[in-house]
Amino acid sequence: MSNPTNIAPENEPTSQPDVLLLPAEYFFVETVEVPPALAANELADFAELSMEAIAPFPLEQLRWGFLTAPDGQSLLIYAAVNERLKRAGYSELENYTWVLPDFATLYGARFNSDTQVRLQGESYDTTFHWPSGESMPEQIRSLPPSLSPGDATPVTSPPDSSDSQTIQLRALPVEISENGQPTFQFETIGNAPSNGHWSPLTPDEHVLWQADIRPADYKTQERSARRTTALITRILGYAALFALFLILLEGLLFAGQFWLGTRQAKIDRQASSVRRVEDTQSLMNKLEQVAQNELRPIAILRAANNIRTALGTTGIEYDETIIEGNNRITIEGKANTINELNAYTDALRKSGTFELVDPPKSLKRAGQTKVTFSVSLDYTHREFQPEPEPEARIAPTPPLPTSSVSHAPSVTQPQRISAKTIPLPKTTLPAMQPKGDQK
Repeated sequence: MSNPTNIAPENEPTSQPDVLLLPAEYFFVETVEVPPALAANELADFAELSMEAIAPFPLEQLRWGFLTAPDGQSLLIYAAVNERLKRAGYSELENYTWVLPDFATLYGARFNSDTQVRLQGESYDTTFHWPSGESMPEQIRSLPPSLSPGDATPVTSPPDSSDSQTIQLRALPVEISENGQPTFQFETIGNAPSNGHWSPLTPDEHVLWQADIRPADYKTQERSARRTTALITRILGYAALFALFLILLEGLLFAGQFWLGTRQAKIDRQASSVRRVEDTQSLMNKLEQVAQNELRPIAILRAANNIRTALGTTGIEYDETIIEGNNRITIEGKANTINELNAYTDALRKSGTFELVDPPKSLKRAGQTKVTFSVSLDYTHREFQPEPEPEARIAPTPPLPTSSVSHAPSVTQPQRISAKTIPLPKTTLPAMQPKGDQK
């Protein structure tokens, strides 16, 4: 254990403002054995009782902490008088994230053989013995610093450790993560042993809270506040990510709407052309259907209209005609009376060209003078038969002389006879003489 002096030089912190590292000069250190039956969650209470037992001052006047051996069989407890720290300029300890002794920064280092470590500081150097394979130092003491980085003060090895090695280290600026976790790094001065690990070192959070020398009540409140702050920070981070995600979705939605707008405008511009193409395609399909099914819409309408006009004066009117496949026609129209409709449907049925599919449907609404009807017919095409040419009519002939037709038979009714059977009259014309010779 080091012997603290009453007057200490005023010095500045040896690290960045987030972490305050105090020289071992201000601390007295003791190693305490832990009872085997002690539970891990009781170590803090046991360390406090041990500090009360060995400290010459009340705990309210001390700033203390402890380190636990990995096997849990021993504690390294240390304490500094609060008034002495204030006189040295370390009064606002609450302004730092962590307040630790400088030798605590090497907690977790490993050496394959017994090693004498000298940790260089600005005002004091801290030396300690590091047993082979252990993770906590022993024989901690403070010495005046070297005159220069290359002028190393010899470190005396223990008598029973003839195979021990020495190493000089200088602490580098501490790196703090976003959640307040420090990483301690060191550089070697002079020749350094190649076996072992001492940089970088990142202690766990619970180790740091145990090693911190500030009061227990403050550490409890600060730990809770940091957890709350970390939770809020995490929530804000998630909220920011969610907001960015929403903004990204909004951007994608805007881009999608803009793209749809351009596509709709293009569709609108091409709508007339598409309709013309559709109409052309529909017409081609109908023509193809007509060609495949041998539809004869003109012949069907002509045959139906001929039958209608052959009835003479009739009140049958067509409103709409629908021609389907297999030459089926549906006629919707009006008739003056039911009798006219029946006469028309009988004529269609007897024509030999049409066959009724269903009985005609007729309806006469109140206030209407005509009968509305609908009739479906199947058309059977018949090849066109040319009508016979009318017989030649013979022009009337002048009356024949009595002597020529005295024996002709009398005709009581008109008869059609051929022009070859008409007899030619036999007449004698007087001789023609010139006018000058007549007297």
